[in-house]
Amino acid sequence: MEVFAAELAAQRFVPVGRDGVAANYAEGDPVGHLRATADSTALAAEFYHRLRAFLSFEVGSDDPTDSDGRPWKPAAVNPRMRFITYESGGLLVPHYDSPYFAPDGRRTLLTVVVYLSYEAVGGETRFIADKQNDLPFGQRDFSDWPRLAEPEEILSTHRPEPGDALLFWHRTLHDSAPILEGTKTILRTDVLYEPMDAP
Repeated sequence: MEVFAAELAAQRFVPVGRDGVAANYAEGDPVGHLRATADSTALAAEFYHRLRAFLSFEVGSDDPTDSDGRPWKPAAVNPRMRFITYESGGLLVPHYDSPYFAPDGRRTLLTVVVYLSYEAVGGETRFIADKQNDLPFGQRDFSDWPRLAEPEEILSTHRPEPGDALLFWHRTLHDSAPILEGTKTILRTDVLYEPMDAP
């Protein structure tokens, strides 16, 4: 955690709206969270070393992610690190994470969330019932929701301890519940996959 504290202290945080898209935020909009972005190949390598044993060896067409019907294997952790702080009133609407397509043919398929601090009432990571699960993957709409989830739509709620990590497929519907009091800080990155036939 000391490594993260030093990295956090060096970052410049900017406000992001409740949809989590930095480019959509305009001054005066409700702030969903504060975000700082840094690239660290050393941190990515350490993450991959620690997470490798927990990663599926092969991802295929049956997994709810952007596999394009081809088999994929984990290759690395994305060096792009997003430090995100939620303060009182902060939230993230139900949404799907999307892949990053690297120039070398690799792509991100799995989200990694590391909880750096959690001194908040509320702010849980929640997984939402997705009525599109029975549709073919290519026919699903992955747009953000324009509203918060209703209690009956919430499948599970996670309030990890600082230092815990949560991993899930990008196209899994989830949100961050409103922070009622206090703050929560996370680090968000992804796992890069490569085709199974890559050398």
